[in-house]
Amino acid sequence: MEKAWNIVKMIFASVDRGYLIRSYILGFLYMAIVVAPHTFMYWHKDTTWITLLLFPFAKLVWDGVMNTLIGNNVFIFPIWIIYLWKFTKYYILIKCIWFICPLGIAYLLFTNREYIKQL
Repeated sequence: MEKAWNIVKMIFASVDRGYLIRSYILGFLYMAIVVAPHTFMYWHKDTTWITLLLFPFAKLVWDGVMNTLIGNNVFIFPIWIIYLWKFTKYYILIKCIWFICPLGIAYLLFTNREYIKQL
């Protein structure tokens, strides 16, 4: 059990703390603004909180894929298109989190496999 707990701590420690905090805040705001008004009675469900817990790892996968596809290019769009894209992105991430998040966790486990062998 202690080894599993150390692996969980390693997964969270391998992601930048600022990135985690920012992702949790954005995920919570999205859930509170967009999802909660329609499903307020379901906020007590564990799946809602697990979704929020896993959101940064799904966002990590998304950001990695977008960084690979787009690179350091800059696109200039009107602000309303950017916000529409962000809401769409968060919607996709939250709806597909159970499929995207394991990829992020597997990536973190793969990059830290030497540390895991030492445990």
